[in-house]
Amino acid sequence: MSEQPKHTKKRSTSSVSYRSAQNASYKPVSSKKKRRHSEEELPERPRKKKKKRGCLGSILLPIILFILILLCLALIFLRSTFNKIEKSDLDLSQISINDQDKNISDYQNIVLFGVDNQDNKIQDTGSRTDCIIIASINKSSKKVKLMSIYRDTYVSINGQYDKINAAYSYGGPELAISTINRNLDLNITDFATVNFKALADAVDILGGIQLTIKSEKELENLNDYIGNMNKINGGDSPKFEETGTFTFDGNQAVAYSRIRYMEGGDHERANHQRLVVEGIVQQVKKQPWKLKALVDQVVPQCKTSLSTGDMTKLSLGLLRYKIEDSQAYPFKSVDERYGGIYYGFPLTAQSNAIEAHEYLFGTKDYEPTDELRKISAKIEAVTDDLGY
Repeated sequence: MSEQPKHTKKRSTSSVSYRSAQNASYKPVSSKKKRRHSEEELPERPRKKKKKRGCLGSILLPIILFILILLCLALIFLRSTFNKIEKSDLDLSQISINDQDKNISDYQNIVLFGVDNQDNKIQDTGSRTDCIIIASINKSSKKVKLMSIYRDTYVSINGQYDKINAAYSYGGPELAISTINRNLDLNITDFATVNFKALADAVDILGGIQLTIKSEKELENLNDYIGNMNKINGGDSPKFEETGTFTFDGNQAVAYSRIRYMEGGDHERANHQRLVVEGIVQQVKKQPWKLKALVDQVVPQCKTSLSTGDMTKLSLGLLRYKIEDSQAYPFKSVDERYGGIYYGFPLTAQSNAIEAHEYLFGTKDYEPTDELRKISAKIEAVTDDLGY
């Protein structure tokens, strides 16, 4: 017998509808995945509630916009205020720049000058620098190292040997910066100069800074300088009655940074100046809302080569900066009279510069330039004559 062909019956749509009507739980089974149990055996799955999207975004968006508006206003304010500062376009052809240290390009180096003027005027020449501090900022980590330079340090000023604080008086910021670069093999091209009044105003706006009077001699000299600062800046800042740690106002803090006749001499004076700078920075970080008043009051009393953009960038990043350490140059020196004048002599200029590069930039065994070697040899000849 021949095998009859099998015919596959096609289920009509009407039969599906009819069966669906008879059994409401019937659902067509997917051909890709067969169910092992009937619908009655499966527990009913709870329906997931739809998340309401856009609620969080509707809250964050106004906050983000508000913050952006504040930042924009701060940026506009800072730029407009920095435009009021006296700018000094340096003649770089008059400045010696040494950048052979392989690590020096990773740092932004700025020198801070505090001028010793009884009338609080900032002049390009005729003013000796009572304070010289190099601020070296690591561009990546934002860590800052301060290195003050003793004002009496014996250096080469374009081949003539004198105290380093005289360079600004002879040739303004160009000669002062070039002198620092030549004697330490640095690449500084930016500076900021402040007077006594600007420093005092900064401390007052911040509500004072904490400083320590360590000895009776220091106390006596401090009180003398407080009287002098009251005459120069105006005001009636009180004198101190005893040693100890106190909150200093503006005139008191500037007087503290100017004390000369005490144990340690110029070395201790430079240390006082760094403590005042560190105290101001710490107070700004604690009270960032006072930055506006600080910039508005102090900046117009300063002079700088920094552009408005550079100053704005530095100010906005101030809270991120951390003063990691502070030292003074020369690291090894001797204080002695020479030709009837009191100087601080590096022992030697070459070895001190090598140590400065390791401190500021982490460079070990730095090789000084030929010019620095010659300067060092001439200073060494003088110290040999003095018996050192």
